[in-house]
Amino acid sequence: MLFLRRLANRNMSVHAQLDVLERCGIVPNPGVGIPELLAIFSERQYETDPFRRLLIALGGESDDLRRLPLCKGIWRLQVGCIAGPGDYERVAHRMALLVGDALPLNEVRDQFEVGASIAWLHFRLADAQFDWPARIRERWIDPSIISRFVALLEAQPTDKRFFQFDMSGQDVLIGCATPAQFAELRRRTGLRFEWLG
Repeated sequence: MLFLRRLANRNMSVHAQLDVLERCGIVPNPGVGIPELLAIFSERQYETDPFRRLLIALGGESDDLRRLPLCKGIWRLQVGCIAGPGDYERVAHRMALLVGDALPLNEVRDQFEVGASIAWLHFRLADAQFDWPARIRERWIDPSIISRFVALLEAQPTDKRFFQFDMSGQDVLIGCATPAQFAELRRRTGLRFEWLG
């Protein structure tokens, strides 16, 4: 059924795709519009690979020095993104940004012990202190960090959950949605999103 939806979506305009994503809770940040998106892919590329290319673009960051996310609702995680201090801190902030108010992290910092091949992600959530270890293996993110964020969100009083779309390479799209938004996203886009967990 998803394959048929993908066929039906071919040649859908960028505007129409943005409208569908908005109904699923994925909205570009203020100041991000069609001109910014057309600087990443051409209009024809968005139309011939609907939703996938748009989500890839929205999951990225601005080109300016601030490197701000283009959208709070989707993140293009490059699994080879860990090079040193500050990288796990950025991962934590991005996971929290996807969820909104459900994960108000404080005092986020990371620490790298290269000789021991371990990094640490430290943060506070409400009155609890979290200190998560992460293996250092070249530039690869330790998947246990993402798994811990999934479990942490499940323990919060919200029906939002993390989902993913594996792009069969070294990138994955990660988002956060309610079950209703997730079902609508799969149905409307024809993409094989899966719950993270």
